[in-house]
Amino acid sequence: MDFAKGEFVVYPRYGVGRVLGVAKKRFADQSERCLGIQFDHQNLTLYLPVHRLDKVRLRKVMSGGIVRRVMEALKSRARYDPKQSHKDRLKDYQAKFNTGDPILMAEVARDLARLSKRQELTMEEESLCRESITLLAREIAIRRDKETAEVRADMEQLLYR
Repeated sequence: MDFAKGEFVVYPRYGVGRVLGVAKKRFADQSERCLGIQFDHQNLTLYLPVHRLDKVRLRKVMSGGIVRRVMEALKSRARYDPKQSHKDRLKDYQAKFNTGDPILMAEVARDLARLSKRQELTMEEESLCRESITLLAREIAIRRDKETAEVRADMEQLLYR
């Protein structure tokens, strides 16, 4: 996948960043072509080897159609088993989050937010819920040219209704 300099991209582990371009970097006495990405919200710059971009699930910011599907997922009925152990539930939700798929991340946020109204979440579940909401809000804010806080407030209104 090609990424243009200045383009926003999503790296599920770190969030939304801006492409700096391709540069040669040396790792263990080998030269690699790496894609530079600046994550302003974390004051972090990463250089990812170009041949590993698919493995880290780096992708472009979601399209308007995907944004609509994400918002529909946030509005839809939660699908969780309250009898499932928190360890199994967390494992399932982490696997969904780690795919980098925005719709699956929306399902994670939706299910955990709605579950939090019925029972107390573990610290890990609460953290995963916040991470999902934060990443989606940043990405939607970029797509809609809005402030992240405004998008996040709209999302939380849907999730915690």
